[in-house]
Amino acid sequence: MKFLLPLLPLVPCLALAGEHTVAPAPFEVSVALEAVFLPEQVHPFEIDPKAWTEFKILEVKRQGDAIKAGEAVVTLDTKAIDRQIADSASATTLRKLALATAERELANLETSTAWQLATAERSFERIKKDFAYFKAVGRPLAEEGAKRSLERAERQLENQEEELEQLLKMYKEDDLTEETEEIILKRQRNSVDSAKFEVKRAGINYKKTIETDLPRNAVDWEQSFKNAELAWNTSKESLPRALDQKRLEVKQSRIADQRADEKAAEILADRKLMDLSSPAAGHVYYGEIENGRWSPGSTPKFMKPGGLLPAKTVFATVVPDDGSLILSAFVDEAAIGQLNIDQKGYLTVPAFPRRRFAVTVSKVSRYPGLDGKFSAVLTPVAVPKDLHLVAGMKGSVKVLAYQADAALAVPAAALHEEADGSFSVQLKLADGKAEKRSVTPGAESNGTVEILSGLEAGQVVLLKDAENK
Repeated sequence: MKFLLPLLPLVPCLALAGEHTVAPAPFEVSVALEAVFLPEQVHPFEIDPKAWTEFKILEVKRQGDAIKAGEAVVTLDTKAIDRQIADSASATTLRKLALATAERELANLETSTAWQLATAERSFERIKKDFAYFKAVGRPLAEEGAKRSLERAERQLENQEEELEQLLKMYKEDDLTEETEEIILKRQRNSVDSAKFEVKRAGINYKKTIETDLPRNAVDWEQSFKNAELAWNTSKESLPRALDQKRLEVKQSRIADQRADEKAAEILADRKLMDLSSPAAGHVYYGEIENGRWSPGSTPKFMKPGGLLPAKTVFATVVPDDGSLILSAFVDEAAIGQLNIDQKGYLTVPAFPRRRFAVTVSKVSRYPGLDGKFSAVLTPVAVPKDLHLVAGMKGSVKVLAYQADAALAVPAAALHEEADGSFSVQLKLADGKAEKRSVTPGAESNGTVEILSGLEAGQVVLLKDAENK
């Protein structure tokens, strides 16, 4: 922006070349600004999605198009997101059912784990006791039983043989018939034969019991005990571990379900963002209107059918028809010190260069922006509507920054800066000689400086070219 201090026709004429006679005269300082018309109220459009990433344009208003309240600035393709929302509803139902099943299984496992541990321990204790009983009682008892069975068979054989022997002796002494003797002896001999077989079988059984069955049983009991011990130790570790694993699985399922719900909610929220209808009647501007600037940015590249709207970027702004306009200007350090709120000025626009419209300074920034410029806002006063001024148009403004009805001023060429930063002039005396005089400069306007103290009306100061001569 320009900082112009126009040379006003209020500076006294020089008496001679190289001299200036000090005399009271009106003194003014004005600031010239280049400004742009911007709306006070805007409706920016920006998409800040949570989950959805593709916002493809089907239809779009052009730059400067009129728009009605409720009419879409941009119409987006919603087929893909609507399909995902529908699919998500079915997936949510299945996910909830699966989670409910997992939670039921966990509840069952919480209860049954203690039961299963108790059952496993009880089984192990039983086998442990049975194994101990086998070693302490069962095996010795079986060995003794086999031995006693063999001894019983041998005694039975011995008895039968003795009885046969007695019968043979008896029959030699009595008068029984031979037929009867033969029958009795035959029966006794059969009994002896049976007793011999029982002895043989008892012997075989005894040997098998002692040498085969009991050793095998001992091995089987030993293995059963080891298996039961292993099963118990495994159950002590695996059952609580399975319960912990199920707890973690259910926890993860709950977290996944919650995140899926959040993702579904984000998709639904992003779907609502795709309703880009205008809240008011107005005109469409591409880009952003903020901080005193209209910035179209890269909108021409994507604001078209088939383009993709970027996230977190103001891509369009609706300027309402019933809104008011302001003038936004950016000035440098040389001008910002001259501007203050409520200062008056006038405006010209390129379409009507000879017409003037009153403006008032309504805002002045005392801190620079990132570009090093200071901002100022001016409010037009009663600009006729038939000018059809719209946002984005430019105007030239002059603001009356300072005014004095009777000021003492000298050309800037008359001032000398001293080593300590003060200023002086060469004052011409009556005898034609020059004398240094300290002065206090004030405002400056296009090469003329107001002198606040150090000079009086009627005095003559020398300019630098006259001094050199």
